[in-house]
Amino acid sequence: MKIFKYRVLNHVLFWIVIFAFFTVPRIVVGGFSFEAFVNLLYIPFDIMATYVVIEFLIPKFILKNRNFLLFTLGAVITFGFNIAISQYIMYNIQPKLGFWVIRKSPISEMFSFIVNNLMIIGTASALKLFSYFYKIQLAHSELQRKTVQSELGILRSQVNPHFLFNVLNNIDALIFEDKEKASNAIFLLSKIMRYMLQESNHEKVNLDREMEYIKDYLELAKLSFNSPHFLRFEVKGSTNFKEVPPLLFIPIIENAVKHCNKQADPPGIEIDFYITDDNIELHTKNYVKRNDFKLPDSGSGTGLINVEKRLKLIHDDNYSFDIKRNMDKFEVYLRVPLKILQK
Repeated sequence: MKIFKYRVLNHVLFWIVIFAFFTVPRIVVGGFSFEAFVNLLYIPFDIMATYVVIEFLIPKFILKNRNFLLFTLGAVITFGFNIAISQYIMYNIQPKLGFWVIRKSPISEMFSFIVNNLMIIGTASALKLFSYFYKIQLAHSELQRKTVQSELGILRSQVNPHFLFNVLNNIDALIFEDKEKASNAIFLLSKIMRYMLQESNHEKVNLDREMEYIKDYLELAKLSFNSPHFLRFEVKGSTNFKEVPPLLFIPIIENAVKHCNKQADPPGIEIDFYITDDNIELHTKNYVKRNDFKLPDSGSGTGLINVEKRLKLIHDDNYSFDIKRNMDKFEVYLRVPLKILQK
């Protein structure tokens, strides 16, 4: 109903402007008089001709069938019919109503009527086509937005089960080794799952909460290492009043933890965050076994592939993502822009 009301208002305003365009000059020249409003005789027929073109000919022959020949034929017939009615009104109706008739040569009169019809119907047709293509553009933009959101949802659903699978395997091993550690691991897992359920569907999350989630995961990961110094984690910069996409960093961190060489000298895993007002950088290093050929040069597993897909969907080209692998070290560098919240 709102769209209908606005559409009616737009059409009413259009015809008020058209009427004023032909009437105001007469009022300026001759003042307010009976003759100044002679266009009231022509407007109803101009309206009919215009709507034949924009509501029938354009939708049927331009927008649907692309038949420009039939459209041109229909438009010419409509123009001709309206010009004939205008000629009849001028020489038969106007004199009877007391309106003054300006006598011109037949060619001048015909040219004047053609120009007036082209201006009125042409303007209305241009507005009709602009409105049509604008609506198509809006629909296309909305479809793109929904497609991106759908793809992001699919990528998140692929990351989360993979992450939980690894965590549950660690807990299963801890149950038989150390019940206290297993209990602590279950507590950390409950915090992690609560965060994932509450925040993962949001477009943006607070950076401090994302960091707390990462710290919980790393605390859980440390339970499977022999040395408390095997994993080094450091954050430089303030996390307050900043936002990032949820669960964007965890696949990179998980990759470093999962594929590390636990026999390497501490620190076998290094995770560094560098935070500024504009960007956040993540740099991970982990030692791997030289004979571990499961890691392809361009990345490892579904996690890092999904990270790059999400980066492309969220930030287009406004990010940096680099993966390096040498004989016994695997490094990942990520830089993404930050959104600053109002303090």
